[in-house]
Amino acid sequence: MFLFKIIKSKIKEDEYSNTIELYDAIPKYVWNQKKENIDLSNAIIIRYCNLRGKRFLIKIKPAIIEKKNFNTVLIYPGQREEILEDVLRKLAVEGKGKIIDGKAGVIFTLYELQKELMKIGHGYNLNEIKEALRVCQGANLECISKDRKIFISSSFFPVISLTTKNFLKENKNKGICYVQFNPLVNSAIKSLSFRQYNYTTGMQIRSPLARYMYKRMSHYWVQAHNLYPYTPSLISFLNCSPRELSLRISENIRAMKNALDVLIQKKIISSYKLIKKKYGRKIVDVKYIILPHRNFVEQIMRSNKKRKKIIKAALKINLT
Repeated sequence: MFLFKIIKSKIKEDEYSNTIELYDAIPKYVWNQKKENIDLSNAIIIRYCNLRGKRFLIKIKPAIIEKKNFNTVLIYPGQREEILEDVLRKLAVEGKGKIIDGKAGVIFTLYELQKELMKIGHGYNLNEIKEALRVCQGANLECISKDRKIFISSSFFPVISLTTKNFLKENKNKGICYVQFNPLVNSAIKSLSFRQYNYTTGMQIRSPLARYMYKRMSHYWVQAHNLYPYTPSLISFLNCSPRELSLRISENIRAMKNALDVLIQKKIISSYKLIKKKYGRKIVDVKYIILPHRNFVEQIMRSNKKRKKIIKAALKINLT
């Protein structure tokens, strides 16, 4: 299997990784709710989103995690798990990717993972990292298209293998771990429906909504140019994001403004303007006209070039 050889980036100084079709766009993380819960009666989070002309129903079921005091809690995958998964996918692109029985995954050590998290400014201790991995293994994600032609139900990480504390002590903190990625990630790798993006830039963005927007732009805004602005609507975009919509339109507008201002600071977009849709005097939606920064345009051009090489390499492998 040469899939990870194909997606591996040689541009080390820019530290690129890949966005995944569908999987990275669906609102699968929980940002704005209490992460831990003990109430099973209403534990399933249901969301809806529209992607590439299709309507999807998303169900997020929390992981059941046993704490040190033997109490069990329900934990949803949140920002911690989102960052962790991005780092693991970056390690896969750097040569740690592993295909086992046709399923894409990554091999790593806990200290290697912790070191990379610290490098990007997310310093979790080993217990937090192991808990996050268990949350990704225990939490379930369902994605169902309205026409019922697409249905997937799986945990975020269907298989994990971790080294124990006793093993690490006996082997001087050396021990290999393994994570199998979600089937949607595996499918995207096989179908080559992924795109390169600047991992370092993404990880420097502290706002989860701005980071989500940056990754979404990197995947879908393939003709980024002043003549081809990005034009999301407030209601549709936030409704498809893990943030979801607030009851007050003013809070939604403020959240979008904060995220877009961060993207200007990071030289991803150069400017934006609002077109307010009103019903009488009341604002009911906002359309955004977003123009890219030249740095982002250059990134997209590199990504487009890389994609052509990936397709060419895949065709060559299939023909040999």
